Amino acid sequence: MYLSRVRINKNIRTSMKFLGSLQVMHATVEGCFEAGDASRKLWRLDYLHGQPYLLVFSQKEPDFSHLVEQFGYAGDAGEIRDCQKLFQILANGQRYRFRFCGNPVHSIKDGKYERGKVVPHVTVPQQEDWFRKKSKDMGFLSESFAVVQRDIKKFARNGKLVTLHTAVFEGILQITDADRFRQTLCAGIGRAKSYGCGLLTLGRL
Repeated sequence: MYLSRVRINKNIRTSMKFLGSLQVMHATVEGCFEAGDASRKLWRLDYLHGQPYLLVFSQKEPDFSHLVEQFGYAGDAGEIRDCQKLFQILANGQRYRFRFCGNPVHSIKDGKYERGKVVPHVTVPQQEDWFRKKSKDMGFLSESFAVVQRDIKKFARNGKLVTLHTAVFEGILQITDADRFRQTLCAGIGRAKSYGCGLLTLGRL
């Protein structure tokens, strides 16, 4: 698995289309890999001191050349990190800082939907509770965390308006089941993974 990062040049006109459209971001991420590659790619847009970065977590190394040509800085190939060594050292009891962007939702009974109607959690306490419950089945314990950013994104898909509620969580976690946690990192957490949700990244304490 590879964790990659590339800067987005927000000062050029073409990048406004990229930064303003989840569908363009999704298509751009897919375009960084060979055609027909159906493997899971998790991604997220982060800002560091006002500079936007695209993060991608993937089974194969991405090729950012086309992305950079359209939305980046000339000559910037991005940063690509092989996560194999990290995966090998993950163990129960280890603690890390984390950052995660999720789509907190739940299902309610509705006669029109066999599995229930999916509706968003819209308050901070609801979103925090959603993440706390999710972590119990994901191989880690969320020791302390906070919702540091919330957003509502709207876009058209197949002729219908899609409204996506997102929340960014930051805090400290402890690994309780290393094997399950590795699976969580690879598969992502929650829904809307094609639109920038699900990627959990780690940092040293």
